[in-house]
Amino acid sequence: MNYWIFIVTAHKLADESYTPEDILRQRTADGFWGLGEKTPSRKALRAGDHVVFYMGLPFKEFVATATLATDSYQLSEAEQNEVSHGTKFYRAPYGVRLPEVTVWPERKSVEELVPFLNFIENKSSWFAYFQGGVRQISESDFLTITGSRETRAALAPATVEQIEAQTEFALESHLEDFLDKNWAKIDFGSPLVRYATEDQDGRQFPAGAWSIDFLCLDTKTGEIVVLELKRGKSSDSTVGQVLRYMGWVKENLAKSGQGVRGIIIAKEVDDALRYAVKSIVDVSVLTYRIDFKLSPGLEGV
Repeated sequence: MNYWIFIVTAHKLADESYTPEDILRQRTADGFWGLGEKTPSRKALRAGDHVVFYMGLPFKEFVATATLATDSYQLSEAEQNEVSHGTKFYRAPYGVRLPEVTVWPERKSVEELVPFLNFIENKSSWFAYFQGGVRQISESDFLTITGSRETRAALAPATVEQIEAQTEFALESHLEDFLDKNWAKIDFGSPLVRYATEDQDGRQFPAGAWSIDFLCLDTKTGEIVVLELKRGKSSDSTVGQVLRYMGWVKENLAKSGQGVRGIIIAKEVDDALRYAVKSIVDVSVLTYRIDFKLSPGLEGV
């Protein structure tokens, strides 16, 4: 059994516009949830899986739950016509059946839950994890969202090592935002563009129950590139994470004969990281430098 977030966001097509509430109301009435061909993890949806629904801007709230009645399946032409309601937006080539959606009497703010959700690794940029239509989460996170598990901040004092790791993590959280906003100006050593789908821009790309910091395409070689920030983790953990993501991409996204490689971005390369990647041909490391300067705020002062 798996656990999922179905993400509902506002859409506008030509002269048609749909609010998250419109979409959820219609799909609830249909007992159906539409999926695109490139929806991440589409093939992994199974009957009996549990779903929590999240509505994006302006709501930013979890609002309902359901249990899937079917695996993900391809719709016939007649079925596509039935669920489209005469619109391009609602027409879907794939989907799952929802026998009943339980809409909560009280919605839950995502911002209040972010500190307790493990799948949101970069808490300062939590919104990046709510792209795309479907995201897999752990049972623990599902229980936290649905209120079946108490959310309490850890009371134990942090060790020096934990504080140092948290500081590095905070810096790299801002680095992720910097990369996102300045992508076209950054030299990655090869021409990388973001791996974009219909409703996902490649940042925090869902890979099963995990998230890839940036999923990219090398426009010169055609390879899919997993780009991951070291983010205060151990070198062994970071390399293992990148290899896991590469394996997922090979199995779920890469076409026959299409290469997959990884890039780790770290503040520095210690011996552990150097030795860990030394024998891995398809994983490389890039380091970054932060320049901090102060300038006079007033001339002549």
